[in-house]
Amino acid sequence: MTTVISPFPLGTVEAVSRIVGDLYSGSELTVICAEVPLRDDPGEGQTKWRRLAHAISSHQAKTQNGNALVKLVTVAMRPDRTMSRKVRADVARDQLTQVLSLTGMKVREDGRVGTATAASTDSEALNRTQHLRNLLVQRDAHEAVLVYCRSELLRTDFYEAVFESIKGLGSRIRQLTRTEGDGYGLIDATMCGKEPILAINGLSTRTDRDEQTGVANLAKGLFSAFRNPVAHEPRLEWQMSEQDALDVLGTLSLIHRRIDGATVRTDSAL
Repeated sequence: MTTVISPFPLGTVEAVSRIVGDLYSGSELTVICAEVPLRDDPGEGQTKWRRLAHAISSHQAKTQNGNALVKLVTVAMRPDRTMSRKVRADVARDQLTQVLSLTGMKVREDGRVGTATAASTDSEALNRTQHLRNLLVQRDAHEAVLVYCRSELLRTDFYEAVFESIKGLGSRIRQLTRTEGDGYGLIDATMCGKEPILAINGLSTRTDRDEQTGVANLAKGLFSAFRNPVAHEPRLEWQMSEQDALDVLGTLSLIHRRIDGATVRTDSAL
């Protein structure tokens, strides 16, 4: 038997519609609405989020329940659908959880909506999230860094956001190069030497080679200074200020941008 959920306030409907609308194209939303199902009216000149908000509000008025909104989130956040835009989807999932937490709900990793302790406010974590993200956006931070500015990682201090973002750099390098390892050793194996597996430029001039070495050393330094110590020392011995986090995440953003244009050596020597 399907649980009947009370209709959601207009503010929640609009917030969810904006988040989902930002994640998908208009044609993709047509498919998603058909799966819910929602009566979809793309109307010429109508923005994506208003289109969704109108469909959800109309459904709630007709059925006197909020089940369609929950189904929309579940369909939109299903892993097979978000796989091609995982970084943006992770951010959207956190944003949806923040919105739905006020009604005692959260979005799980599998995209399904589950119950959570209803929050009257999550102001401290949310303010931390928005403030740090805004500062990084002003710096044109890389998307792979912004994904770690999430409220659940910033509830106490900035330690977890930095820790997870540095782990994320290692994960990206492993995926690109299909190389095992972590930390300092991973950088040595993939970005160092005369013919590195991961080359951020053509390595044809002394300047190119110096840049390659410099970026590799930046990555090594971050792993050595933050990733390795916090992985082995008691949590309470490490604290991170917002300014320190901003500096570390800014450096990570620079490294990610260099990796965006990198080439991966795939010859038989590998």
